[in-house]
Amino acid sequence: MKARSRNTLITVENPSEDQFINLPYDAHCPCSRISLTYGEFISIQTRFHQICSSDFISDRWIKTINFGSNTTYFSSYDFRTEGSAVFQSLESFCRLSKDYAIQSIDSFNKDLFISQEVLKESLFQSQTNVIIHQFQLSSPIEFTTQLSLIRKMIAGNRFLSALQTNYMQYYATLPNIEYSPPYNSILMEIPGMVHGCLPVNTILLSTLECFYNQTCLNDIVSFLHTNETFTAMSQLEQSRYELNSTIQTIIDNLMIEEWVTDISYKKYYKQCAPISCTFFKNEKYAWKFILIQLIGLLGSLTMICSFIIENIVKFIRRLPSQNIESIPLTIKIKRLLRKNLIELNMFKANRSNQYQINYQRIATRLYLFLLLISLIISSFYLLFNEDLQEKTIHQPSEFQYEKLEKTYSSNLYCPCSTVSMSYSTFITIESYFHQVCSSDLISDRWINYIKGDDVMNDYLAIFDYQNSGVFHFQLLSLLCQHAQETVNISIKTFLQTQFLSSQVISQNRFEAKINSSINDWKSQTIDQFLETIKIFQAVSHGNQLVSELFHYYFPHIDSNDTKINLELVEYFNCSCTLSSSCLIPIGLYGSDIYYLETPVLFIKIPNFFLGCSQIEGLMKSTLECFYNLSCMIEFDKYFNIPLGSSFNFSNLNENLSSSNEIVGSIINRLMIDSWTSNISFSSYYNKCSPVSCTYEYISRNDLFFIITTILGIFGGLSLGLKLLILIILRFIENTINNNNNSFNGFIIRIKSLFVCNTEQRLINRLHLIFLLLTLYLIFLFSAFKPKTVIAQIIKPSLSNYKDLLKDHSYSLQCSCSQISIPYETFLYIEPRFHDLCSSQFISDEWIHYIYGEGNLSRRFSFDDYRYTAPGQFISLSSLCKLSQEKVNHTLSQFLTSYFMNSQLLPENVLIEQIEITLNRLQLTTSKSFINLFNLIREIIGSNMIMSGWITNWELALENEYYFYLPVHTVPVSYHQCNCGLSFKCTQPSGDMMSGCYPLESILQTKLACFYDQNCIDSNGNFTRLNMSTLEKSQFNLNSTVELILNNLAIEEYKINLSYENYFNQCKPLSCSYSYIKTHDVTQTIISL
Repeated sequence: MKARSRNTLITVENPSEDQFINLPYDAHCPCSRISLTYGEFISIQTRFHQICSSDFISDRWIKTINFGSNTTYFSSYDFRTEGSAVFQSLESFCRLSKDYAIQSIDSFNKDLFISQEVLKESLFQSQTNVIIHQFQLSSPIEFTTQLSLIRKMIAGNRFLSALQTNYMQYYATLPNIEYSPPYNSILMEIPGMVHGCLPVNTILLSTLECFYNQTCLNDIVSFLHTNETFTAMSQLEQSRYELNSTIQTIIDNLMIEEWVTDISYKKYYKQCAPISCTFFKNEKYAWKFILIQLIGLLGSLTMICSFIIENIVKFIRRLPSQNIESIPLTIKIKRLLRKNLIELNMFKANRSNQYQINYQRIATRLYLFLLLISLIISSFYLLFNEDLQEKTIHQPSEFQYEKLEKTYSSNLYCPCSTVSMSYSTFITIESYFHQVCSSDLISDRWINYIKGDDVMNDYLAIFDYQNSGVFHFQLLSLLCQHAQETVNISIKTFLQTQFLSSQVISQNRFEAKINSSINDWKSQTIDQFLETIKIFQAVSHGNQLVSELFHYYFPHIDSNDTKINLELVEYFNCSCTLSSSCLIPIGLYGSDIYYLETPVLFIKIPNFFLGCSQIEGLMKSTLECFYNLSCMIEFDKYFNIPLGSSFNFSNLNENLSSSNEIVGSIINRLMIDSWTSNISFSSYYNKCSPVSCTYEYISRNDLFFIITTILGIFGGLSLGLKLLILIILRFIENTINNNNNSFNGFIIRIKSLFVCNTEQRLINRLHLIFLLLTLYLIFLFSAFKPKTVIAQIIKPSLSNYKDLLKDHSYSLQCSCSQISIPYETFLYIEPRFHDLCSSQFISDEWIHYIYGEGNLSRRFSFDDYRYTAPGQFISLSSLCKLSQEKVNHTLSQFLTSYFMNSQLLPENVLIEQIEITLNRLQLTTSKSFINLFNLIREIIGSNMIMSGWITNWELALENEYYFYLPVHTVPVSYHQCNCGLSFKCTQPSGDMMSGCYPLESILQTKLACFYDQNCIDSNGNFTRLNMSTLEKSQFNLNSTVELILNNLAIEEYKINLSYENYFNQCKPLSCSYSYIKTHDVTQTIISL
């Protein structure tokens, strides 16, 4: 028979860290705070590349290499043309890298580390190191992905740099006439520096090797005509990068040289602050218990053996030596019953009279009755008594685990031998892109076919298929390329993510958790892509960024021949200044480039449009013509060099996707038609590979234990009852014999019990004293031995749960029937935005009002805020809407996501977790939005993209100009701030601002004007903001619009949490709690 184990519950109150270290691995030490933020015990700092603290990102260096109004008079390949812009880009990358790193660290510091129980230091260090490594790998990805898309958007929209490094503008271009700029010989070639189409491209492709060399640096400075001196970077400084590493390589790591991390287990333990630790000491019966059982068994076995031996001896003695008279069986039975039931006397004495014998027989019956009743009660108690047991299964198979999990889910503990594993261990993900991304339509062969003769295209209308059509497919190709790159990088990064599992979790919980992670990852990847495009569109529209085709603009020289302006051209009564939704059908047109009226449309491509920018038109177009081979061939007939029968391009397949789906819809899902993912629990279990599974269960006593205990009880109880009844009998006999009922007689008899005048009486008295002392010690051991008792309540109500929580808060466990609960079922969040973002000043009516009759360049000077006011308020309107959309979308995603917890949380703990989660959500949401917004501003500004408002760079008018002469540009200045040195230059214009871009002007505008009627609209057609709202606002009159947008225009969140709904969603099937029972009357009696 298998030996029975005994579980002894050990409790350590308020354990110190040293005490905890010495506890067994299966000790349960619940944290008083189950959710901690990483920032409470982890410190992360960064050391950046030395370029970010060098002279080469200082204003002094950037001003030295800037040539102001002469900048574009050098060759576009000359360092003096784009050098200042290149190092402005580098300075921006340093600043933005730090911002993104700070955002990542802040977000990480506020992420929750869920720890229901204290982790051992080795496991804690292992988990946190994996998490930190994963964080370091993923931090740069958001920045590099967004940067790549922004660069592609600038290239795809063909925006014009004022430095003329990507496109050059001429006064006119005539057939067969080509202007050749007077390039001189190269004076100096700068090692590592290359020339790109835009300053940002240049710096990303270049290395800094010359700037580690003082001689090389001095050679550059010698051409700058300056007395300033600059120090080269040190080649001896420790770096993870080579001297000839490109800036792109450095930026791919957020320009970080080193991550400095400090993980404090002491801080973690202090914050976790376990109130108590409990563990079961699983062992064979302790020597004290064995001693008690042996004593009980000794008495029982002595009596039983005596009885058996006595009857055997009697039987042997009665064996007939000769034939005796046979007695009938019925008479034998009657004699036996009479002797054992009627005449049975277990207390007979040598000198007993009949009266005493009668008392002795009554005492015998009383003894047997009490003994029998006691044994029956004890038997039932032992038979139905339940005790907490613990069992361990070593090297359990997956099948064994699943069986255990079904039966003992709440008390099963299977520690993983491998705590950390990558998602790729058990997840496979595939994405299937829209067929256009693998079609002929984005191939170089197709694009070159449509483009035809570049020279002749200059004389076609900008909305001709052979102009804008080419650019549509080029942009579509860039978007497909970026989508595929993004998805591939994102999948790779996601699958490298480490899944931490200190113990095996059930298949349902595992799959729910992984599916939630996959859905969050997919949503985040797509949202980041779309958010970049939306903010880019908002910035480019408000700033009226100019395409090299001058979409909707016509350059002209004013009547005084002093400057070149860009006149807005409206088609179909739609102005791109007021709306980004203007569309022109793309087709084959007949046109003379000197005419401003709409040219004649020969043939139209169905639902294929040119918009205010390339991306606007593409997103509103469909590809239906390209699902139809006949439609594609029809256009071939009108080309200068038609392919005819040689046309070998394939059309799109209508069976794979809808032909009338707009491209914007395809872009909105990251060009992906479908995803497939496969989650393997078996792979997870095999990687986890639990060494053992331990589970606790409640069981009744086994038969062997019941029998041995009953025997022990029988011996002790028999002896105790005999002594008690014997004392009573003797007391009665003495009372009868002496016939003395006086109190003095009673006292004398009591005293006589302690008289030891003979050796036998002394032995008897010592035996009695020893027996009483033994019984007392057994009582102390049995009565005050702690015992764990587990109580269970089936389907508790909320009121039951609250009552239980008051009395058993530290041991109460209620397993949720639903482990994943949508936040929206118990949580309601409503953001309140600043009044400005819901005012009439972001309405179309207001923008049309300040635009008036148009012709703004003729009505106002460039430094009058009214000149760019429509652009400023369009930017404000777009950013308010994007901020609100960002907040609402984030909250919507959050509310439809799941709160994962297998146990019902108390209300205060739930509220604490929700508040921490919301604070983290608000911080990460605003930081990610603003960092992306700033990245777009910096890339556009550093590339010196021209504004259609001509407020950052002007088109210079030469004293003499010819039809083949390039149009040079000159930076505009505001209060001695040069737009060639900073795109953020602004100056006051009344209480508003004017500057290089309308967006920068509105960002630096203070709120005061919006609360002043004379400032905002002296005519009173639109009413100022209500001053009384400032009392409830976190912003004041001196706050800038930028400050408001940095907070996503949020004033506050209104939160309504229904704990009752949460409880109903959790719907606990049962609640259990344990308590320590220090004295058990029944067990004490049994022990005695």
